[in-house]
Amino acid sequence: MTSSKASTSSTTSSTKALPAAATGSTRSSRTPARTAGRSTTARSGGSSSGTTTRRSSAASGRSAGAGRSGGGSGTTRPSSTPATPSMAPTVHGIALGMIETRGLVPAIEAADAMTKAAEVTMVAREFVGGGYVTVMVRGETGAVNAAVRAGADACERVGDGLVAAHIIARPHTEVEPALQGTEATRRL
Repeated sequence: MTSSKASTSSTTSSTKALPAAATGSTRSSRTPARTAGRSTTARSGGSSSGTTTRRSSAASGRSAGAGRSGGGSGTTRPSSTPATPSMAPTVHGIALGMIETRGLVPAIEAADAMTKAAEVTMVAREFVGGGYVTVMVRGETGAVNAAVRAGADACERVGDGLVAAHIIARPHTEVEPALQGTEATRRL
């Protein structure tokens, strides 16, 4: 305890890093080494000290979550899956994102951009008719929002292909059967 008081009196920037190191009982042996390595940047600016503390706690949080068998995200997913056992295989996330395009090339470009931009799953591709193609993705609300924006931007870059882009944060369970793709190819 006397060594921590001595380090506290020598620099004020290490005082901000000590509470973060003290909060993790299993990670305390690794955290001071990271803080000591970044202490030169923490002394140069007061705002980077807070960033350094956040980064070290976020990095240790990721490694701690990966090592545990019952983390916070692991307990949430199984509890939501048994609640609707009939819908579990078809639902790949809460939110639904849809982009409708004129032509197949803008639809492929939009689908490519959406799946690369965020962690979403492409659940359907519908040839509506008259050259219109609809692409649907599922995922968490923020990821779907980012994916649809990226898909709409990519579709507009291809040409005049974007017809509509829409996000439904929580579609009702009665809408789910209408969302399943028919995989029918129509020629009009």
